Order: sequence, then C-alpha cells, then structure tokens
Amino acid sequence: MKNRRMLQLGLVTVVLGMSLVGCGTDESDNKTEKTEATEQVTVTEENTTGEDAADISADDTEDIADTYDESTEFTLPVYDDFTLEQGLSEKYADMDNRSFVYNGTKLILGESTLKDLIDAGIPFDESDLNNSGNNVNVNYETERYQASINDYVTMQFKFGNFTDSEQKAEDCVLSYVRYSHLYVPQPDYDASMNAEISEYMIDGAKKVHFSFPTTLTKDELLENSSENAEEDGKNVKYMIESEVYMGDSGYEFEFNDVTGQLKEVRISWLP
Repeated sequence: MKNRRMLQLGLVTVVLGMSLVGCGTDESDNKTEKTEATEQVTVTEENTTGEDAADISADDTEDIADTYDESTEFTLPVYDDFTLEQGLSEKYADMDNRSFVYNGTKLILGESTLKDLIDAGIPFDESDLNNSGNNVNVNYETERYQASINDYVTMQFKFGNFTDSEQKAEDCVLSYVRYSHLYVPQPDYDASMNAEISEYMIDGAKKVHFSFPTTLTKDELLENSSENAEEDGKNVKYMIESEVYMGDSGYEFEFNDVTGQLKEVRISWLP
C-alpha cells in the first residue's frame, strides 16, 4: 500500500510539473511573438519615415537651389531707352564735339557759359551759385561747381577765362565736366542694394545725355571708339595737346574693376 501511494504521488507530481512547463512555454512564446511583432512595426515605421524624409529633402534642396540662383543672379543695369540727342556725336569720344544735353539744351565745352548752364536748369548747390558773380582772372579757372542729379549721381564743373581781360564767373566758358556714380552694382552686394543703385543710375541716364549711355561698359566704349584710346587698367583716355596752353584735354573714362561698368567720366577742354 505504501509503495502504491508513493507511485501515485509521483505520477501526480510528474503531471503537475508537465502542466507547469507547458504553461511557462506558452507565455514565453507569446512574449517572444509580441516582441518580434513590436520590433517589426518599429523598423517599418522608421524606414518609412526615412524614405519620406529623403524625398522631402531632395525636393527642398532643389527648391532652395532654384531660389538661391534667382536671388543671387547678377546683371548690370542697362539703359534700354537710350537715344542719341540731336546735336550729339555718334562717336563716344569725339574731340570736335565735347558736349552733353540737359533738359533739351545742348551744352558745349569751350562755348557754353556758367550762365547758360544755370539757365538750362543744372541743379547747382546754392553755396556754389553764390560765387557766380566772382571775378576770374585771365587764364584761370573757377573752383568746382557741384550739382546733385540724384542721391547717387553727381556732376562737377569748372569754367575758364580764356580772354584778355577779367571776367565774372558766370561769363566764363565750360572747361571741365565730371559725371560720377557714387556706387555701381556689385556681385557681392545685397540684391536690394543693387536694385536701388540701378534705379538711380537709370534715373541719371534719363536726365543727363551724352553721346554714350552712362550705363556704358569698357568693352562697349572700345568697340565704338578704339582709335587713339589709351588704356591703363580700369581707365581709358583720349587726350590731345593744347595749341595755346601747356597741357592736354579730352575724355577720361573710369570703369569699375570688377564689373567693367562706367564709374565716372571726365571731359575737359583747352583752346
């Protein structure tokens, strides 16, 4: 009897052990399946997000590149409406016709007087106009007279007494004119700054007319007037010796050394 009870107890123990092992295996398998499923979902979500990010990044990069190209595109201002005013020469540096037009009036070096320029409406500084009645000695020039065409464009003038007697400044003839851009557009300037500079350059070109557009480039000048041109880096000169005085006179063009566009032009005259 004792042995039979021991055998029965042993069988019960074995059955209970197998049941416990079976339950433990099911729970472990469930945990493993859940873990694998979770990992699979996570990986799938990460991969999808990565692909979308790659697509968006490529599109954005292309858009940014296009925007960058548009915002950084640099072009020189050109006065497309330039027409040759009546009486001016087709040659950009004509020694026999050193002149310009303002408000429809042709003003000629060696002929037009300070009074002529005042009557034409040149916007001289008031402080300079106060000197128009001053006497100028024989063979002397006046001090420079300043005129502001706009905020970024200025002009300067001198008048000479080439007679045999003393003259009032207003009766002296124009012997020097300088047309100057305070700034010219540059590739490394902000786009809005270049736009503002260009606007003032075009405005100046509309008000003051030479034989050439004041948005001129060095290449365009030499294409039109290569004869007797003296090149020195960014400067191009056309000069002749005076028949009466020691010295020379003519045209001096100064161009920006980065863009090659006109920075200023100086025209002088001696008998």
